[in-house]
Amino acid sequence: MSWASDFKFSVEPKPNAEVFAPAGGWKEAVPPVSPWTTGAIQQAPPALQAYQTDENLKKAFGIELAKAKNPFEAGCTIFGDETPKALWVSFNWLTDPIVIASRDIYLKTVALSQPPLDREQLAAKLLALAEEKVERNGVMIPTIEAKDRIAALKLYSEVLGFTGKVEIDNSTNKTMINEISIKLVKSEKAPVINNVPNSKSEMSNPNSPITLKLVGGAAR
Repeated sequence: MSWASDFKFSVEPKPNAEVFAPAGGWKEAVPPVSPWTTGAIQQAPPALQAYQTDENLKKAFGIELAKAKNPFEAGCTIFGDETPKALWVSFNWLTDPIVIASRDIYLKTVALSQPPLDREQLAAKLLALAEEKVERNGVMIPTIEAKDRIAALKLYSEVLGFTGKVEIDNSTNKTMINEISIKLVKSEKAPVINNVPNSKSEMSNPNSPITLKLVGGAAR
């Protein structure tokens, strides 16, 4: 018998690379672990530091947020030279309810404590509103429409008294009241009436206390 008659070989099936299998096959006793959760199990989330949950710091940050130009500047005001802390709160505390409430209360308190504007201050604000512009593509464009600018300038003119009704200042206004006097003067000489009676007639009634006397006119 030749060697060719005893020649044998076998072909193993090709493993499917698309099917997930743990290292060493499914015969290992260690239960499989998903590769998507392996990193998460190994890296636990860092614990929060004390300042990150401090409510007093949040209230102070809200007040400084109302004063500052940007959140990072407000954080630097609270933490000073501790830049990492200021940077952390500038990103993580912007939507915190305590921070937002503290900021709004401070802004409202400041608005209520300000004195009312006088005439010159109001006129200055109206003029600034009418002339306010922003730059777009190298061109200065008004921030409000033409009709709104005209309305602001009209109100500006009325506030300063150039047009419209003139406001009367009661502290300096003086009102003149004209009086008419009527004086009754007695005559120096009483009129003299000369009557020359030519006849007399008396009618008396004994029961009446009134006596009537008829006097005739002068003879012509």
